[in-house]
Amino acid sequence: MSTVWNFITDFGDSAVTAPLALLVLIFLFAAGPRRLALGWMLAIGGCAGVIGTLKIVFGACGHELTLVHLISPSGHAAMSTAVYGSLALLIGARLPSSQRRTVGMAAAVTIVGIALSRVALHDHSRSEIALGFAVGTGAVAVLRAVLSRDTAPALPLGWLLLGGGILVAVLHGTRWMIEPAVHRLAWGFRVGLPFCR
Repeated sequence: MSTVWNFITDFGDSAVTAPLALLVLIFLFAAGPRRLALGWMLAIGGCAGVIGTLKIVFGACGHELTLVHLISPSGHAAMSTAVYGSLALLIGARLPSSQRRTVGMAAAVTIVGIALSRVALHDHSRSEIALGFAVGTGAVAVLRAVLSRDTAPALPLGWLLLGGGILVAVLHGTRWMIEPAVHRLAWGFRVGLPFCR
């Protein structure tokens, strides 16, 4: 069963979500809506920055800050929610409501599957998943706010889906070892801050 969970969890790794987010950004700049492209950068980049900061803070001082098991908020949950959720918003913006719901459900199933895989693989606690999901949801809300002020972009969905599909197929199973660097930073803060010891 762990093989299945590993297969699912790899869709949420930064090695997949970050290049996919960059591909969407390129399409947004090519389509012309600069405000929306900047909103995408703010949403996804902000999500990465916030979850990285939280990982360092809780990694250093989590045992002092919370009563629940919260040491490393889930980056998989945060980034998959931000990227797949925001992508569903963009794709669904020009679709009829029934198709928009289908796209939204597909994104939701992907996000929930990735979150469940992190718990099943014992990589995160439920509270760490919940915090990651909250950060990712905030990123989707940022993009929704920007999208509501702009006309939905006429993205070449066929090319975007083809490019995204190829990218995910090629990168799936690749893992970026970001977590050890975060743990080293957290350890540095723990040593440097007396109240984190």
